[in-house]
Amino acid sequence: MVILSELWRNRPLFKIIIDELARHGGTITDSELLQSIKSNYGFEVSSAELLKALLTLEIRGYIVVNKIRKEYQISFSRSFVSGKI
Repeated sequence: MVILSELWRNRPLFKIIIDELARHGGTITDSELLQSIKSNYGFEVSSAELLKALLTLEIRGYIVVNKIRKEYQISFSRSFVSGKI
């Protein structure tokens, strides 16, 4: 039997990331983000899929990603917070 929730999501991953980032006060690590997506939305995201979505959001100017030791710290960009985007 095929479970439809495993085949696709109702919302794009980049919107889920933006919502989770806002819910956590504008800053979150990648491991916290993966855990939050799993617990709140009921599906798992691979690291490669997450990094691809983060890169897309960073190129578009919505977020800034910094590597701190072994984790990535994700936060809103200044232009996104000020409403210029």
